[in-house]
Amino acid sequence: MVSRNAFTAWDTEPLLKTIADFELWDRYSPEPSGADLSEITRVREKLGDLGIVRSHPFSPGQGSPWQSFCTLFGTQGAILLGMDEPETLHHILDAILAKTLKATRFWEGARTDMVEVGGGAGSSTVISPEFYREFGLPYDTAQNRLFHEIGLKVVNHFCGGLMPMLELAVESGADGLETMTPPSMGGDCNLAEASKRVGDRLFFIGGFDQNAGFERGNPALVRRMVFDCFEATRDHAGYIIAPSDHFFFGDLANLKAFTDACKECVY
Repeated sequence: MVSRNAFTAWDTEPLLKTIADFELWDRYSPEPSGADLSEITRVREKLGDLGIVRSHPFSPGQGSPWQSFCTLFGTQGAILLGMDEPETLHHILDAILAKTLKATRFWEGARTDMVEVGGGAGSSTVISPEFYREFGLPYDTAQNRLFHEIGLKVVNHFCGGLMPMLELAVESGADGLETMTPPSMGGDCNLAEASKRVGDRLFFIGGFDQNAGFERGNPALVRRMVFDCFEATRDHAGYIIAPSDHFFFGDLANLKAFTDACKECVY
């Protein structure tokens, strides 16, 4: 079941309650027999080189097998299953991965710049690096490898807690990492440290505190915040500055100051 407000939607009850429910879902849930890439092409032709086209993989939940199962079954239940019945969880993740890879092959030729995988359930604020290494990394690695084979770059989404996961994201074969959320917004990202540790192997997306900047800031503050982000990452070209999450409030003058400052940040 899903609830909504003016800003977003969220699950209030998972679809699957038991392992038997999963087996039924695995047997009978419909799978795509092809992919219509025309909408991606339309957006690419409209945008040209003025921006980045990002897309999402086919998945029964969001992004990657572990995240998808958490969406279907509930995060707490999925974690407990991994602790109590790891073989069962691997069986489930294998099944979700097989469906994902089958659909991914239809993406060849998609004119998108990157594909976003992962999700908040893989963040270090939800699971440990050791848990991710067993139940996230092998499946993300297989998925990322296939996206590379069909010519697409991959950005891994760790929502908020990512500093303990930096090297694991590299191991997964991801090209980029987000959301680089700072402590002021509840994340743990230190952009300068992340750049020092893995900036030569991953590009970053995010890191800008839109609450402090767009909503409560002023143009001078926004400009300073943009350059702080740039200076923290400038040793490695490829940083894509962006808000650290969706935002719904802000002063238009602050948004303009953001874009103006970004244009000055060149390597």
